[in-house]
Amino acid sequence: MPKTDKYSTLKDLLTHPQFIENNNWCKKTYVANQTVIFEGENHQQIYVVLSGTLMVSTDVEINSGGRISPGICEITEGEEFGHFCFFDELPNCATVKAISPCELAVFDAEKLRLFFNEHPEIGYSVIGHWMKNLLPRLRQGNKRIASLFSWGLKAHRIDQELA
Repeated sequence: MPKTDKYSTLKDLLTHPQFIENNNWCKKTYVANQTVIFEGENHQQIYVVLSGTLMVSTDVEINSGGRISPGICEITEGEEFGHFCFFDELPNCATVKAISPCELAVFDAEKLRLFFNEHPEIGYSVIGHWMKNLLPRLRQGNKRIASLFSWGLKAHRIDQELA
């Protein structure tokens, strides 16, 4: 029986003897500028970066229907993305595009759920790892929202009316 405490990330899980390539997960390669996930579309895959760098961006309306897609962050080797589909079936909230050639491990969310049900101690460990990584991103997002809200109040001089 494999030792379960050594499987705390999806990358670690790639070495589990019962988590088989091309059955539970597969490798995919992407060229620079190729989109992996499109904002607004649905997917049921979670990804681990085996090599390369990707950019997370979101579509923003600026004025009179004009749009830009600013980069939010980069994702590099060993990092994971696409976790939300494990918990819900809502559309993607961002686009992820390869900056350089990339190799990704791709996990089907439903197969991963089944594996975690069969190995709850591993599932608990991996989901705990996700929370440790997602919570700082959520906190940073909250700070960014507050900062943008403050900037908007000042830019429209609403802050002076509230003082």
